[in-house]
Amino acid sequence: MGLGNDLSKFIPKDFGKKKKSIAKQSSAVETPRTEPSSAQTELTKTNVTEPHDERKQSTVAELDLPTSQHVLLKRHTKAVSALAWDAPGDSIVSGEHGPSINLWDFPTMDHTFQPFGTIVPYEGQQTRAIKYNASGTHFICATSAPRAKLYTRMGRAAGECKSGDMYVMDMRRTNGHVSGLMCVDWDPQRDSRFVTGAGDSTLRFWDTERMVQEQVVVVKTKQRGKVAVTACAFSASGSMVVSAQCGGISVWPSKGPFVRPVQHVDNAHSSDTGLAFVPASEHLFVSRGDACVKLWDVRNLKTEVAMAEGLVGSESIAFSPDGTLLLVGLGSGSATPNSEAMVAVLDSSTLNEHRRISLGEPGDVLSIAWNSTINQIACGLSTGSIAITYDPALSTRGAMLGITKRSRTYVANTSTGPIITPHSLPLFREDRPVSTKRRHDKDRADPIRSNKPSMPVRGHGKGGVVGVNETQHIMKSIMKDTMRDEDPREALLRYAQVAESDPKFITPLYKETQGKPVFSEEVDEPEMKRRK
Repeated sequence: MGLGNDLSKFIPKDFGKKKKSIAKQSSAVETPRTEPSSAQTELTKTNVTEPHDERKQSTVAELDLPTSQHVLLKRHTKAVSALAWDAPGDSIVSGEHGPSINLWDFPTMDHTFQPFGTIVPYEGQQTRAIKYNASGTHFICATSAPRAKLYTRMGRAAGECKSGDMYVMDMRRTNGHVSGLMCVDWDPQRDSRFVTGAGDSTLRFWDTERMVQEQVVVVKTKQRGKVAVTACAFSASGSMVVSAQCGGISVWPSKGPFVRPVQHVDNAHSSDTGLAFVPASEHLFVSRGDACVKLWDVRNLKTEVAMAEGLVGSESIAFSPDGTLLLVGLGSGSATPNSEAMVAVLDSSTLNEHRRISLGEPGDVLSIAWNSTINQIACGLSTGSIAITYDPALSTRGAMLGITKRSRTYVANTSTGPIITPHSLPLFREDRPVSTKRRHDKDRADPIRSNKPSMPVRGHGKGGVVGVNETQHIMKSIMKDTMRDEDPREALLRYAQVAESDPKFITPLYKETQGKPVFSEEVDEPEMKRRK
């Protein structure tokens, strides 16, 4: 039974999903290419800068870099050598080439961006490394002193490592480092365990609950004597630890045995090396030194996986939250810093350089950290400033909280009202409780209460007191009192004749009544008593 041409248009001849190959071919129709004229060539040359800028902007957008804006934290007086974010991104800890460590809390900051606290672990010791644990409750700081200090996120001291005996030759026999610390890192799986490296050729694992040493690793190289462990880093699972010493790199199992490293390579870099594991990989890590960055695989350290050169600066490196990008702080490599701080953005898998970002501030980038929660980057500069870069479309909280927050203004009250002091009146005055000794001292100082005798008045008399002069003292010495030398009986008999011849009081009365005096022969006193 045949079908008409009109009906066959609406009845499908096959089943299943159809591919729109015809539409694709029609949209990809190529136009014939012609050679541009001279006028078109000049127009293309004049407008070539605009597409170039658009390409750069699209590259930044594709990389999702939070670098469109930045704020400066200015409190350090020396170069910022260490930075550490906490896990939520609310606070950051910074250390300098000096003893001071500043604590920054973004939710409590205003537009002035001032730290809420400053601590000094050891006087005169340079801060070399600061790390937060995975939960963000504590941070450990490593200085040029042989002991690491543990602090809470509020800056209170929570513990201190012990120092070893410098006179013991075997470093396994000591319970701590005997030289200055160089690096520190936390175990990502245990908040109570961290590792420190120092200039005594040792890596030491510590327990924060008891602040005691758990294990010790003695690093050996071809050089004689002790070497400094300049960098150490845990893997993402915490099963391996990578250390850098004297240009070499060693891979150790985090739980032992520590007789010899699992992998080792010599002459990977110079003496100063920075290390960091790739967050998205368990076997890949990055090292920096000698103005280059190298990508390594812990399963084979004979040769590097990739290398990028021409990156002069310190050993500062940081990964993006997903581990696809690597940030490298750049510097001048000399005593004179750069006129503009720069950060290089590399691909973590190939180390190809995507672009270089200018921070708009002078100096070298000595330390760098990227927080994955708030998506903001902190860069420590050699000028003592900290640049926090962010993007309002990509970042949250952090430094953005204090931009619009104004500082509190305090208006001084110049008007003075009546001052009422009822306790100053004698009627309302109450004596304060005073100790016995203080009351005694106060009474001794008062001449009236202590009955102090009046002092002699010199010169003319005043206040009813006769004055004493020198003539009076001389006359007293000349006119001496002789009463002590006289006989009292003779002095009385001297007036006997005068009393008989001229009686005045009792004698004339008795002469009228009794001419001759009669005295009693008896006395009231007993005779025995009189004999005594």
